[in-house]
Amino acid sequence: MNFRFEDKLKLDKNKIFEFKDWLTKNRFREIYKPREILSIYFDTKYNQTYHDSNEGIVPRSKLRLRTYNFKSLKKNKFNIEIKKSINHGRLKSTKILNNFEKSLKLGIFLKNYGFCYPKIIIKYNRSYYKYKNIRLTLDKNIKFENFTKSLNNSMVSKTSDLIVAEIKYSSGGDSIELFHKLPFEKTRFSKYCIGLETLNLV
Repeated sequence: MNFRFEDKLKLDKNKIFEFKDWLTKNRFREIYKPREILSIYFDTKYNQTYHDSNEGIVPRSKLRLRTYNFKSLKKNKFNIEIKKSINHGRLKSTKILNNFEKSLKLGIFLKNYGFCYPKIIIKYNRSYYKYKNIRLTLDKNIKFENFTKSLNNSMVSKTSDLIVAEIKYSSGGDSIELFHKLPFEKTRFSKYCIGLETLNLV
């Protein structure tokens, strides 16, 4: 697992130009072309990872399948990602998922939680920036779908006005100086939790 610190910002859509101006002034440069991300989030029958995240319990884990520039469930290759939150940062593991259809049908075992099953799909467009040892991603056009209803083509995506910036770094140094100049409020939240609440699944 890779260890990192992570801070999140909720941005008002009216502040996006101000935020991009801040990126330019602080010498962030775009390092990849923007791309669409699709994630399928898994949880226990009673949504235990959701409750742990909302209550800020540590350690806690989150499980998702992720792909990029989505075409179809059959054409795309998915990675399985496990994010673990501990007292002082985040651990993340990623590997290629070889038994995709079986995982959707039977679930995936997550340590300390037991078997987890697909709950929601989250899609968004992500841009990537970097300054020294600090990486920053910007997520817009965020859409939530109930996984089961989405498979049956019985539900339209619910689009959120939410814009999310995530700042990721492996140590202090440059990041400490940068955060002193940050004119936006850092906060703790989860797109997964917001998605479940938006779709009235909790």
